[in-house]
Amino acid sequence: MLTAGCEQLQEDDLDAAQQQTLIEMSYGSGLRHRMDVALPAGRDTTTPVVIFIHGGAWVFGDKSVFADDIAQYAAEGIACATINYRYASELAGIGHPDIPNDVRAAIDHIVSKSGLWQVSPTRFGLVGHSAGGHLALQAAYTLNSDGRIKACASWAGPVDFLDPDQLAINGATDMFRIYTGTTLTTAADSALYREASPQHRAHADVPPTLIVHGTVDDIVPYLVGQRMKLKLDMLGAENSLITLTGQGHGWTGQTLEHVRSETLDWFHTRL
Repeated sequence: MLTAGCEQLQEDDLDAAQQQTLIEMSYGSGLRHRMDVALPAGRDTTTPVVIFIHGGAWVFGDKSVFADDIAQYAAEGIACATINYRYASELAGIGHPDIPNDVRAAIDHIVSKSGLWQVSPTRFGLVGHSAGGHLALQAAYTLNSDGRIKACASWAGPVDFLDPDQLAINGATDMFRIYTGTTLTTAADSALYREASPQHRAHADVPPTLIVHGTVDDIVPYLVGQRMKLKLDMLGAENSLITLTGQGHGWTGQTLEHVRSETLDWFHTRL
C-alpha cells in the first residue's frame, strides 16, 4: 500500500499529453479501498471513465486481474480504473449493500479528481466479471440517481439470488448467505435477496446493459443470463447478450480478446 505522500508524488507527475498509470490510489478509509488508474494521452474533462470490478464470490480476488484491460482501454482513449473493494464477511458484518456502495465511492472519488486527472465527472461505465459483474449492474441500477453511470456490462455475473437454477449450483447458497448476511429462510430473507439482485432492481431507465455469458457456465448458468436479457427486453431497456458457445465461467485466449473488444465497442458507442 502506498502512503498519501506517494499518491501525491504520482499526481504531481501528471501530464495530460501522456498515457499514465496511477497505482494504489486510495478512494476510502478501508485497507481495500484502493484503485489503479490508467489515463489516456490527450485526455481532458470530457474523457469517459470505465471502472473494472474483479470477481471472486465477493470474498477474494484482486484488481490486478484487469491490469491489461485498463491499459488497453487507455490506449483507445478511455480512462479506466480497476478497484479493490471490501470483502464480504459475516464476522465483520460487511456485505450488502456495503460492497455496491464501495463501487459508488470509487466513482465519487474519481469525480472529485476529475480536474486534476483530466477525466469526465459525468461519463462513467461499469464492468465486472462474476461477482464483479453483479456489482457493476447493482451499482448502475440502484446507485445512479445523478445519472453519471451511462452504461454497464456483466461478464458472467449472478443477477438473481432467487433463481432456482442459480440456487441449484453447488456453493451458491453459501455465497449468497455470506454476501447478504442471512440464509434464505423467511419472507424477509426473500425480500433481502430480491433487493440484492440486479434482475429484480431493473427498470426501464437503467443504463444500457451488456451481458456476456458462456453456454456451459457451471457457476452462473447461461439460463440466468438469458432471463436477465428477457427481463430487460420486457422493460424496454437497452441491452445486448453476447453468447459464448461452449465457454464456461472464465475465458482465455481468443475468447477473452473477443469479449474485451466487444465490451470496448459497447462503451465507445455509449459513453
